[in-house]
Amino acid sequence: MSLAQNRSNQAKALAFGLSFLLVASCAYAEDSLMEGGRSPNGRYEVRLVRVSNSEPSDYAIHIHAARTGKSLFTLDSIGGYLRYPAAVERCRALWHSSSQFVAVTDQGTRHSRELYVLAIDSDRVERLPFPDYVQNALGRVGATWPDFACVSSPIRWDEDDLVLQFHFTANSRHSYTCEVVLHISHGEHSAPSIGLKSVSKPTEQDG
Repeated sequence: MSLAQNRSNQAKALAFGLSFLLVASCAYAEDSLMEGGRSPNGRYEVRLVRVSNSEPSDYAIHIHAARTGKSLFTLDSIGGYLRYPAAVERCRALWHSSSQFVAVTDQGTRHSRELYVLAIDSDRVERLPFPDYVQNALGRVGATWPDFACVSSPIRWDEDDLVLQFHFTANSRHSYTCEVVLHISHGEHSAPSIGLKSVSKPTEQDG
């Protein structure tokens, strides 16, 4: 092999290597594991993926197969306030110990945090509806809508109970906090469903 051919091959190899690193770095920057996103059994991941030309939020929330990286589900109609870098810092996932259910939070406005619960069964994923605990809590303080803040924060799973802290403002921005417990019913021959187990009496916060 001539010296010129050797230099040409080295240049091509260098260019290929740089291209690979560029693609890899872009993929890493555009696709991040959500905090708490890996399931207990290691089979699934909740990932934030940047989406080009999307407004107002430039990201989507996906459930991926951890081994293959294949996207199994995309959570639609989310966001509204955060951009991708902030979403990576603020969005959270909380898995059920069975790896069959995951609670995901996202931010729709500056003063809100929304909750989604997803069910996974043999790589089939669905979003589960649940009762309107927001209206339940508001009714306990004689209100019909939150007038400023509306923040749902999953705290833990107690077996099939999902325990939330719910913070909201109502009645001319009085601030309240209560505990909400959602219960998941599921079995081998029945589709999973979520019921409202309890809402504690909202406690008014100072200030």
